[in-house]
Order: sequence, then structure tokens, then C-alpha cells
Amino acid sequence: MAEQHSKKNITAQIKWVEEASKMGREKQKQFLKYFIHLLELSVKINAMQGTASVNATDTEIDFAIRLNKLCRPGQYKAIVTELDNASYYIERNANAKMLFHALTIKLSYIINNNSLILLH
Repeated sequence: MAEQHSKKNITAQIKWVEEASKMGREKQKQFLKYFIHLLELSVKINAMQGTASVNATDTEIDFAIRLNKLCRPGQYKAIVTELDNASYYIERNANAKMLFHALTIKLSYIINNNSLILLH
């Protein structure tokens, strides 16, 4: 069962990498910036222990709450670092397919293994 779930995750990641790599560079950077915004929202919700004073859409709040269930606060810095690095490399005309594939692997590792990637 776990192997089947893992295969679905890999298939979904490959599909997402294909779609993300076809977006223009500006849209790719906007997506990464928006993801960072959602991470910041997650941190705010976690710190305030609620959503009462958070200015965001219901969809953003829902995503942020689910993200808080997946990650510890310490992991957010590692994720933001990886997203910032990806944006940097997009600016420098990196191969989008390779970049997003590497990004999904790194983010999966950070989230699933509750680990931080500190190599640069």
C-alpha cells in the first residue's frame, strides 16, 4: 500500500514538474513567491494559534493550516531557502524542468524526513 502511494506521489510530482517547467519564467518566480507567502501565513497562524487576525482568503488559510500539520516551524526556513534558491536560478536561466524536479525532491525530503538540507 505504501509503495502504491509513493508511486502516485512520484507520478504527481513528475506531472507538476512538467506543468511548472512550461510556465514562463515570470510566472515561475510568482509561483515561488506566492508559496513563500503561504509559508509566512502558516507561521503567523501557528504563532497566533488561530486565524482570527489573519488577512487571507479561506483557501489560503486552509492550505496554511494543512501545511502546519505537515511541517514543524523549523522546517519553514529550509523550505523558504530552497524556494529562494530556485527563484535565483530561474533568474539565471536555469533549466526549469531540472530545477523544479530538484526542488520537489528537496521539499519532499525536508517535509517527509523532518530534516533540513543545509548543503549549498
